[in-house]
Amino acid sequence: MTDRDGLEQLFRREWAYLVATLTRVLGPSQISLVEDAVHEALMTALHAWQLAPPPEDPRAWLLATAKNRAIDKIRRDRRLVALPRDDAAEELATDSEAEDAESQLAMMLSICDERLSQETHVTLILRLLCGLSPVEIARAFLVDVAVIDRRLHRGKARLRELGRLHDVRDRAQLSARLPSVMQALYLLFSEGYQGSDPDNALQPGLCAEALRLASLLAQSSSLEATDRIELHALLALFCFQAARLGTRIDQEGVLLPLAEQDRAGWDRALIEQGVKYLSRAASGTRMTRWHLEAGIACEHALAPTTDATNWQRIVELYDDLVRLLPNPVIKLNRALALAELRGLTAARHALEELAGERSLANYPFYWSARADLESRAEKFTIAEQYYRRAIQAARNPAERIAYQRKLRLLGN
Repeated sequence: MTDRDGLEQLFRREWAYLVATLTRVLGPSQISLVEDAVHEALMTALHAWQLAPPPEDPRAWLLATAKNRAIDKIRRDRRLVALPRDDAAEELATDSEAEDAESQLAMMLSICDERLSQETHVTLILRLLCGLSPVEIARAFLVDVAVIDRRLHRGKARLRELGRLHDVRDRAQLSARLPSVMQALYLLFSEGYQGSDPDNALQPGLCAEALRLASLLAQSSSLEATDRIELHALLALFCFQAARLGTRIDQEGVLLPLAEQDRAGWDRALIEQGVKYLSRAASGTRMTRWHLEAGIACEHALAPTTDATNWQRIVELYDDLVRLLPNPVIKLNRALALAELRGLTAARHALEELAGERSLANYPFYWSARADLESRAEKFTIAEQYYRRAIQAARNPAERIAYQRKLRLLGN
């Protein structure tokens, strides 16, 4: 493997494993050291493996390199009372894929300390155990990177205070910490589905990882029945969205809106699995955001065409979702659904109400949504202005080219 993009994909997958493994060996008090050691090991491999083939077991090589760098640093600083056994990391390296995932989930739950906010929990999980960069996390939260840096600083300081992580087995603690883990998995999936990577608009591997971890978590016998119901709703959402991944970019690498996607190319098996999960999620009495978002995604997935979509039902679900979670991105998506149900005027008014939202100022989908509606209303001069704003805010070529294409088609 000498392709840089291939190496970077490998490193993103391995970051979470390496950080989780070394943290288990060295303890959370060494979390900053662990991150540095993993980064150094990955950078060493990036340069070396472009000149020569990687070893037969890249993961074992990376783990050994990162562990040795961490231990050397600890020895130099004379901060370690008792070094871990030499075979400790090797034992962890022999874990099966399922055991790796279980370990990762256990750490996700463990770092959700009650003295930290849910936003800090999610930030720590995404950075330490999912491998997202502070920039990617900031864009997922629609906040400045400085906000994420502060959360990471607070979270790591608390982990150092704790000294060691405890397995969370008490059902009450599990229930209290589960929302943070679910939110982190949701944002991980979203980064793969429609993320901020400057080179890749879609990263199916991140979606698959979120789906895998959520599925494994849902199988835990320690969960309360109500918690498992919420996880089933989240899994349904993941399945419906993942079913469309193969049709979201055309042959020129341009992002395609829902109306232009080839529905024959949607993964029917994933849609059927999503329906099963949604059916299991319906057994509870509590309506969560995951139920509502999965319901919306289900309507889209089952509709044979855009015109045949049950827009009345979708708007009703969005209305409930906005009441439950009135964030600007949900309101934006509701406005687009309104355009199909009640017409362009209602949708344009709904988007105009979001004009003062600071978090949307550099969100390309907000400006492209406004441009699309103005174009459909034949307000081409205004649409051009908004498409140019979307182009400026675009996070990768797939987004930018999509908006440039629409700009060229104005008035045709």
